[in-house]
Amino acid sequence: MANAPIVQEWTTELLDTIFVPRTVARQLALAVALDAGMVTLNSITAVVQSMLSNFSSRSRLIRHLQEKQTGAASQDEWIELALKIDNVQGNDVWRSDPMCPLYERERISARVDEFVHLMRRRDLFELMFVLRGGIARNKFGLLHEGLFSKALAGTKVLVETYHNVVCAALDFVCDAPTPEGEPFPIPTEARLAFFNETRHAYGRSSLLLSGGAACK
Repeated sequence: MANAPIVQEWTTELLDTIFVPRTVARQLALAVALDAGMVTLNSITAVVQSMLSNFSSRSRLIRHLQEKQTGAASQDEWIELALKIDNVQGNDVWRSDPMCPLYERERISARVDEFVHLMRRRDLFELMFVLRGGIARNKFGLLHEGLFSKALAGTKVLVETYHNVVCAALDFVCDAPTPEGEPFPIPTEARLAFFNETRHAYGRSSLLLSGGAACK
């Protein structure tokens, strides 16, 4: 019987360790308390910011434009309001400034100049070669989320210029006639094969939805 308290204490410690560790329970309680405190702090911060915005003409203007944006009847109207909001917030300056550590500015500029140069020379063969090996979705950091989370009307002007020039180069390959005197004319079949290969390499976006969560 003298060993009974020792056995009972050992059993209690074993059960605590297996089922409900006291340390884990304390950590869980602390995490819940911190989470609740953070939610409360965020709520208070949102309320304070909302109250302060009523005293700022700039914030009132932004809120007014955002409300109009919600009821925009077309994409053009939405973009026009987005441009106004960016102008008020100063994000138009950010868009115009090519300097940014999120993407490779110099390489993008060089590629834009190369495409434009080849189109001016009407060098279809070299243009097709450069396009075929140079188009990729996230090349030069073009898809970095930071480039698309600041301004409403778009991203960096340099990024938009790059995409516009690439589209113009693809149109040029499709529509431009072969220059007279070209020793190796590019037939239509070769251009079609180029577009098929480029489309395959670049890929096409798709939206996949799972209905499993809705099944009961």
